[in-house]
Amino acid sequence: MPSTNKTPHLQLNSWLGTDIPKRADFVADNEILDSAVYNHTSDSTAHLTSAEKGRVSEPFTSSVILGNGMQTASVNVGFAPKLAIMYKIEAPLTKYNGSYTDVYAAIAAPNGISGGISISGTSVIINQNTAASNGVKYNLNENNSRYILLAFR
Repeated sequence: MPSTNKTPHLQLNSWLGTDIPKRADFVADNEILDSAVYNHTSDSTAHLTSAEKGRVSEPFTSSVILGNGMQTASVNVGFAPKLAIMYKIEAPLTKYNGSYTDVYAAIAAPNGISGGISISGTSVIINQNTAASNGVKYNLNENNSRYILLAFR
């Protein structure tokens, strides 16, 4: 016989001393528990996915990049970044030299860039201009210069 009382949330049997439990009551309670635990653990809105756990536990990566002077370079960061920031070590972000502005820092996101770097899949694409264009020269891959690259998940 099922119990006289039930638990408030899952409606499991809560026997009184005068109740006579049967095996079927335990089986029914186990099915309720199994279903409740399964529904909870498989609920993707209540729990983080593996990709989301990665963003929480390791939200970004950083690298020191040694410039090689090439006009374009690609750095694979191992994931598709939501944001990338790059800047030259021990240099100002920009420097006006009289006729154009040298740019030593840049920001990129999948839907927009500041110029100088961009995101393509799991790579950050870096640009080194040989000449100024529209008053700006991107200097993000100067030969033997060191840069910090931050890529956010």
